[in-house]
Amino acid sequence: MEVMQLIGIAIISTTLCLVIKKDRPEMANFIAIITGITILLSVIFKLNFIIESIQSLADKANIPTMYISLIIKLIGIAYLMEFAIQLCKDCGEGNIASKLEFGGKIIVMTMSFPILLSIVEMIINIIP
Repeated sequence: MEVMQLIGIAIISTTLCLVIKKDRPEMANFIAIITGITILLSVIFKLNFIIESIQSLADKANIPTMYISLIIKLIGIAYLMEFAIQLCKDCGEGNIASKLEFGGKIIVMTMSFPILLSIVEMIINIIP
């Protein structure tokens, strides 16, 4: 989808939610969730080009594939967590959103630990 289509979908859905919200708030939340998922799915397919470009650069720089795939996964997790957190906030569930945010940070920290260990190991090898 192009930018203008995404903006159009967002404006139409927002207007629809505002009109429906006072009479059927649960329906307005449902429309907001479906709109968010539609936008997310439409842009996820655009990421393939970026991922291929990053992998190509990593190959040229002789960076191990394991690190690049881990970094791409971490970025993906961060974006998905942010999307889910905002979705929870949109539905008025700030408590769930804050717990999800904490959980996401722990997951990212845990997954990035091998990279940290690798950096520390390289520093130790450089120091005589």
